[in-house]
Amino acid sequence: MNKWQIICPVAPLLVAMIIFGSIHEQGERRVLVSAVARQVDGHAGDIGELLAAMRGTNSTVVEDATFQELQAMPSTSLISRSMIRVATAGDGRLECVIDTSSLGIPSRTIRSSR
Repeated sequence: MNKWQIICPVAPLLVAMIIFGSIHEQGERRVLVSAVARQVDGHAGDIGELLAAMRGTNSTVVEDATFQELQAMPSTSLISRSMIRVATAGDGRLECVIDTSSLGIPSRTIRSSR
């Protein structure tokens, strides 16, 4: 048996594995983005109300409360406490930035409802 009898059947198998692996990876990425978006969007209204109610409170306390809200169901547990930042916007309202860039997803900003 020479080397071409081994290489010829193996090469198409390797190409197929690379193609199917790439397709699978793209599907997993879509699922990740969807899960994180669903988690943030599902809690956005409650977080907006929380920000409005806690205006004037220490930002660390507000960040902790926001993180606890994000951990309530539906939760993927993909968002860590260090991804959450609360600051005062130019109009005086609080805004929460959830930095999901480490997951390859654009950051989301939620503003207080009032």
